[in-house]
Amino acid sequence: MPDLTCDVVVLGTGPAGMAAVSAAAAEGVEVVAVEPMQHIGGNAVWSTGYLAFVGSQMQADQGIVDDVETFVQDARRMVDLAKDQFGVIWDEDIVRLFARESAETYRILTDRGVRFTRFIPRPKQHSIDRMAAIEDTWMLARAFQPDFERPNVKALYGHLGKRLTTQDGRVTGVVVAPVDGGEPFTVTARSAVVLASGGYQSNPALRQRYQPEFIARGPYLGIDTCRGDGHLMGQAIGGDLINMTFVPPLVIVSSSVVEDAIAVNTAGVRFHDEAGPYEERVKRLHEQPQRRAFYVMDHVVATEKATLLSQMPEPPVQAGTLPELAELIGVPADALVATVERWNAFLASDATVDPDFGRVVLPPGRRRCATGPFTAVPMIEGINFCSGGFTTTTDMQVVDVFGDAIRGLFAAGDCAGGLNPVADLGGIHICGGLTLGRIAGRAAARGVHDPNRKPGVQGHSLPSMLDTRIALVHLEKSAN
Repeated sequence: MPDLTCDVVVLGTGPAGMAAVSAAAAEGVEVVAVEPMQHIGGNAVWSTGYLAFVGSQMQADQGIVDDVETFVQDARRMVDLAKDQFGVIWDEDIVRLFARESAETYRILTDRGVRFTRFIPRPKQHSIDRMAAIEDTWMLARAFQPDFERPNVKALYGHLGKRLTTQDGRVTGVVVAPVDGGEPFTVTARSAVVLASGGYQSNPALRQRYQPEFIARGPYLGIDTCRGDGHLMGQAIGGDLINMTFVPPLVIVSSSVVEDAIAVNTAGVRFHDEAGPYEERVKRLHEQPQRRAFYVMDHVVATEKATLLSQMPEPPVQAGTLPELAELIGVPADALVATVERWNAFLASDATVDPDFGRVVLPPGRRRCATGPFTAVPMIEGINFCSGGFTTTTDMQVVDVFGDAIRGLFAAGDCAGGLNPVADLGGIHICGGLTLGRIAGRAAARGVHDPNRKPGVQGHSLPSMLDTRIALVHLEKSAN
């Protein structure tokens, strides 16, 4: 392919990339989207599809009062919990920006036909019901596909960004190559490049720079294009990466599977709130003998979730009856039968909180685990998400290691690091990508119309690392 020229290049078409393309195209500029897969949507279309909105119409319709300050308090609590395990730098301005703009994301999605079925309660994370379940995750891709068919948008499917091009300290484009090994070419951006290529969780070699090797090579559930390409390209020209060690472990399973399943240990009994905080699930699994446990579900659920179960690190085990299943997975049959019966009795009652472990996320319609054959899936620790990305201004312009905004470069989604440290709240990765991606795409496009616009005029920058070192020297001299 010959070299191309456009106004805005967007690398990646997951939630952040889709929103950036849409926002930039709406400004009337020429956009090139670069996507290694053959469709848009990224990890989001294969996910559970939980999105957190602050002050959404869905909340208002159910009489739920929410606001930015309440969300920030919840976010701060999650950051405080994470500080003992990871190096955490959260950007409260970015968190507030997300909270202010997320209701608009809800409006855009629902106007485009995306439907949300219910709130998912997470009282230990979200103090207010704000995390909504999407009816079908492929609705996200369908909602944005028309933007990719606009005359001012060109989508390069099956292509990867390889390296940013620069001139006089400004990003001018990106070198792109087909994933099948074809010749690279350059896409020049008159205005800006938006990094929206996802995280780095599928790249053990990159994770090993920030994690112990045995953790970095743990199993991962998701698409394999989250290799940190955007992180490396931005880092190569001085972008300031933060939170790169923040790759939280979790028990690998889709949350939609957890809604319908219970977990039992080698004694055949439940041992935790299966739908509780991710770190709590990992902790409880570590406490079990041989760290061995299983998700258990019936035929209805296993059939409905077959695609998700096929992605689990170890294959499911199936048997016609619960005693037969118990024998196959090596747990006492009477204990497993009694555990399932107790769970079913709770679901058949009017109680809203599991009396054993306080679980509040229940199967849709409170359907019971009752129809054979029955399935067990081993519980395995691994990762799904990462939190590291670039420091940005509040218009999502990438900031370098000296605190200066890099001209012509923006980042959103898992390429941006300011919001993701609060992602363990739930619903933040997808909604954060959509919300901040919209801001990045719009800001990148508007640079075309205002060539005198100064970088980061709507945002802030961190104190220069050089300035900080100078200040420390002055303090030391004063002390002496």
